Amino acid sequence: MAGRGAKSARTKQGRPTSAPGADRPAAAAGAGGARRRRGLVEVIGGGAIVVVGLALALVDIGAARYALVYGSIALGVAAIVAGAVRLSPPAAPGTRPLRDARRWIYGGLDVVFGAVFAIVIASVIPTRLPSAAFHLWTLPACVLVMGAGTLIGGRHGWWIAIAGGSALLLSTILLIVRILISAAFLAGVYGAFGKAASTFAMIAVALIVEVVALLPIVQIKFLMTRAGRRAYGM
Repeated sequence: MAGRGAKSARTKQGRPTSAPGADRPAAAAGAGGARRRRGLVEVIGGGAIVVVGLALALVDIGAARYALVYGSIALGVAAIVAGAVRLSPPAAPGTRPLRDARRWIYGGLDVVFGAVFAIVIASVIPTRLPSAAFHLWTLPACVLVMGAGTLIGGRHGWWIAIAGGSALLLSTILLIVRILISAAFLAGVYGAFGKAASTFAMIAVALIVEVVALLPIVQIKFLMTRAGRRAYGM
């Protein structure tokens, strides 16, 4: 009996207390939690930087204002995209992006529209009002960001395209609101002449919806579909 007890004690001492690699899930969970926390910080911090950039557009600090505004907004958007990539769940192992011609079609259209918008703003509708000029130049900038993300591909490209398209839609909505406010002011203050000007403002709103807002709406819809996400390995 004593021999059996000693043998049993030796067996228990030699038996491993846990299976090899049992601590790996806990380590992976800890790393995943740290990744999510970092992504959340980047998204919140990026949003704050974007707000600061927009606030700088209202401050008269000379020619450096536009560099600070665009630089802050670009830095904030980059932080938001990086945080969103960390927060989004990874694709299943072995998943590869599917080839989809629509990705290259949308990317090419974004580049063309961005170039056309820049040419029109610079040569056809120049303005000396700083806030109006800044607002107009956000249109080609957002289109080109959306096109860059679309052509880059991958998870980062998908989020960059979503961020650029969403910013373009927001800028378009604000532009339409500004035009409608101006049209209402003209119609109420300048009588018949103001009503005629407000009619042209309504035509401008219709053109903006068709020329500017339609592309990001359709493109974001494609990116959010299952086929669009699989084209980027999401």
